[in-house]
Amino acid sequence: MPVSIALHTIGQTPRPDLTPFIAAAIGVPDIVVTGALDGLAAADVPAPAPGDFPLETRLSDGTRVEVGASFLAPLLQQRIDAMEERVELHLVLCAGPLPDLTAQGALVRPFEHACDVLLSRGVRRPLVIVPFDTQAAPARGKWVQSGFDPEVRSMEERPPDQPADVWLLDIGHAAVADGADALILDYVGYRKQILDAVQRGLPVPVIDLGHLATDFVRELLDEMSGLAPEA
Repeated sequence: MPVSIALHTIGQTPRPDLTPFIAAAIGVPDIVVTGALDGLAAADVPAPAPGDFPLETRLSDGTRVEVGASFLAPLLQQRIDAMEERVELHLVLCAGPLPDLTAQGALVRPFEHACDVLLSRGVRRPLVIVPFDTQAAPARGKWVQSGFDPEVRSMEERPPDQPADVWLLDIGHAAVADGADALILDYVGYRKQILDAVQRGLPVPVIDLGHLATDFVRELLDEMSGLAPEA
């Protein structure tokens, strides 16, 4: 019997720029999408408090907002709780640190899952790419707290006339020469074509937290549907 899945975004629904890609990657038809900020106006969304982890998302009218993880966490938990009787698996579409979220069914949080995977693979000195400058210092803090020694760069550093894959290869090669053992895209929704191009040019793993999470969701679905291969 198909397993029902909830995708929990940190912004507002619908998200045609994000959720169709995630749904296609997961490959199942029975998916419901929630938005942590659904029902709120831009004026209702506070800027991140000092010391909070900043995240960027968008409202349903396309307005981009920056919001703190501590503001989003209880809203995400409400969306998870509301879906518990309808779904068996929850995927949070956010790479921020959200360690306190819980669910009765399976719950996938991309950052927390990535830490488990990377540590098991022996990654310790990743080059971490975040989407915007003000997230760089908090992102370094979350990775250090999880046992890594990262170099953190922001996509806002990329010269506007330089393609993303070229820039990522340039800084990737420099980081590898300095001892980096992986390149990590620390957010959800990056284009796989660019990731594949960068991976072909680097001798270390190139890991996108969103793709890593969706791969894990597919593994869980196989297990829950009885399709996983026997050990």
